[in-house]
Amino acid sequence: MASSPFPSPTKTYHQTSYSAISPTQPALSTAGKSIVITGGGTGIGQAAALSFAKSGTSNLLLLGRRTAPLEETRTLITTSYPKTAVHIASADLTDRDSLDTAFTNFTKATGTPVDILFANAGFDGQRGPLSSMNVEDFAQNLTMNAVGNLNLVQAYLPHAPTAPKDGGKYRARIIHTSSAVVHAQVPTLGAYSTAKLAAAWMFDIVAKENPDIFVMNYHPGIIATSMDARGQEAGLSLEPKDDISLAADFPVWAASSASDFVGSGRFLWAHWDVDELKEIFAKIEKGENDDGLKLMGGVIEVNKKFTVGLVGWP
Repeated sequence: MASSPFPSPTKTYHQTSYSAISPTQPALSTAGKSIVITGGGTGIGQAAALSFAKSGTSNLLLLGRRTAPLEETRTLITTSYPKTAVHIASADLTDRDSLDTAFTNFTKATGTPVDILFANAGFDGQRGPLSSMNVEDFAQNLTMNAVGNLNLVQAYLPHAPTAPKDGGKYRARIIHTSSAVVHAQVPTLGAYSTAKLAAAWMFDIVAKENPDIFVMNYHPGIIATSMDARGQEAGLSLEPKDDISLAADFPVWAASSASDFVGSGRFLWAHWDVDELKEIFAKIEKGENDDGLKLMGGVIEVNKKFTVGLVGWP
């Protein structure tokens, strides 16, 4: 827990996991559920796969372009959480056929629909000033992050449950790993920022078009992954770093009914304390909020600054 180095609607700003989002919380259990994770072989995807398994996931499909990292993640999970059946498939977000095949084979093998989609795979391509960037490199960021995730959503929807389970509000849940660059312009990341903003809005529209499916974009924090290492090599060091446990456990909370108070189509940061958020949302709904906070489309406005794409890096 730390004071917030960035705008935050909550007084508590987490940089590592904490009790309320722990996969061991009974209220966050994913027992009996089937989950698909893209980019499940490394980084946040691997860590989140372990967190979902810790929460009791029955069936888990890991997708990625390279099978070796997926196999490594499967071994880690089956060793520690043998009750979770782990499937893997090589698939590329830009290859719709590979996605369709992966979902079809998974649902046939498990005999169940896919309750939760964790859209985690991302692409950080060419960096540098937009004024001199090759247009094809700019377009590749859009293709991989926005068009690719649309392929993913379209491949997933036919395999989602047709009705809520156990009297729940939503029949399925989609959690998307977005980025702080949606809210803050970072020098040299113009192509990536544009693509991640496009992807975030795409998921928001999916939420509006499918009101019985819970959709959330979330910023996982600044994690020391291979993508972050590329930035440091290029002279871009984003600080302070956050523990990967925060990024891994937050989607388990987001994919549970505990997050229903947020509503579908929101953008949250993993740092924000979920118990305080619940209090904030309750006050806003009752018109009793004294902090000047209000809901702005898919985000929470903070000090009239925290709107999509309109705040510079602090």
